This record gives sequence, structure tokens and C-alpha cells, in this order.
Amino acid sequence: MDDGVKMLAVMIEVYWQKKKLLEELGENRLPYVTPADADFHQLWKTKYSKLIFGKSDTVPEELHQMVQEGFLTLRKHECFFQDLVRIKGKDFVTPVSRILIGKPGCTYKYLNTRLFTVPWPTEGYDINYCSPEIHDACKALIRLNDYLHIEAVKALQGQNLFETKESKDTAVIDSEQNFATPLMEKGSVSEDQSSCCVLEDDYISLKNRTSYNLTLLNYMDPLQMLYLKQEPYFGMGNMAVSWHHDENLVERSTVAVYSYSCEAEITIFIV
Repeated sequence: MDDGVKMLAVMIEVYWQKKKLLEELGENRLPYVTPADADFHQLWKTKYSKLIFGKSDTVPEELHQMVQEGFLTLRKHECFFQDLVRIKGKDFVTPVSRILIGKPGCTYKYLNTRLFTVPWPTEGYDINYCSPEIHDACKALIRLNDYLHIEAVKALQGQNLFETKESKDTAVIDSEQNFATPLMEKGSVSEDQSSCCVLEDDYISLKNRTSYNLTLLNYMDPLQMLYLKQEPYFGMGNMAVSWHHDENLVERSTVAVYSYSCEAEITIFIV
């Protein structure tokens, strides 16, 4: 079975699952919580521990300004385009306008449409931009990616250390209860050396999982949208794009999202 047939089979299965869920819901809606709800943090910790939510004031103001000016520059130079995609054999235009910026030569495939990056400034590549402003906008996205990469590695390292500590605490309790032989007697590698190797391997793995090599930038103006769908599951109101799974993501890869709303013009940028 080739990849196209597999993807079609998955899409059909998802379609019927959604249809069944909507039939079961009827006029009802699924409950959801926000940071204002008392159960939010407990649910976050127990069910979505890998989700890292950062407040905007934790990001350097200089970076905010640089990135947001870059967004507006790309818009001013009309760099955003709607893409033609194919869903269940039918062609559709994406409701949001997009641009892919990243490492030269990288591509991103979405619903049978392959996007090629507008290359950001990269050493060893002679990239000619039609405007110095576009060069600066692309460079701002490199700065954002570098910042998000560092923050993601630190956050995931913290999670790994916490999980390792919990595992060790559980192992110690089990060991004491079962009168097990001390761990140091079972191996030829000292505890310090073993921990060092594990930490080094973890760091390399985390670095690879968070090395963002491209940015997919989405732009929309709700007032200019001719048709917005109603979110069907939670009653959240209008939406441009329905809930979906990105089948191109590598397993255990990390996705970073930066959202910016220009409230004066009611425009929304999402990286």
C-alpha cells in the first residue's frame, strides 16, 4: 500500500470518527477549560505535561518588536498567498494566507501541496532579496527560531530531569520494599558516569527534536473572511481551520507556536 492510499484511508477513518462524535453530541458540546478554571493546571500537569505554555512577557521585548515588525513587513510587500490544496479528490484554496520561510532547500507538504521555503539569510548561500526589509524580516524569524529552540531544550530538559527523579524515587521505594541488591553492585559503570552519559544522550536527542529548520507563517483578517466555519465540538465560535492532525510531523518532534494579533486592524499572525 503506497503512502497516498494510506493517507486516504486515515482521512476516511478520521471522517467517520468525527461524524460519529458529532452524532453522539447532538446539540450538546464537549466541555473545555481555560487558565481561569480551577482544574486547568491539574489537567495540564496530568494529561498534557509536554505542553509548554509561555506568557508573552517572558519573551524579550526587543525580540517581540523585531518579529512583529517582520510580520507587518511581509504583509506590506504582499508575501502571503493562499495555497491550492486537495482534500478527498477536490481542490480547495486555503482560508488563510501563508508563506514558508526557512533553511534553503527545505520543503513542507500539506494536503498534497508541497511548499518550498523562501530562504532565510544563511552562511554559504548567496540569497538576493527584492528588498532589504524582506531580508530583515526573514532574519527576525531566525532570531525567533533560535530563541524558541533554546527555550524548548531547557523546558524539555527540566521535564526529563523531573521524570527521571520520579522514576528513581519509585525505584528506590520498590528496592527497599523488595530488599533488592543495591544498584551499584549490579553494574561496572559508576552512577555519576551513567548519569553523565544519559544526560549527554538526552541533550543530543532534545537538540535534534527542537532544531527548527523552517517557519510556516499563517495570516488572516477575520473581517475579510467570506466564510468562517463554526467550531463543532466545543462551541468556541467561528474558526478558519478545523481541528486536524499534521501527518508530516516526525514522531516526538517539537512544534513551537508564536501567535500575534494586531487588534487595531484585527489581523492574526500564527507561526
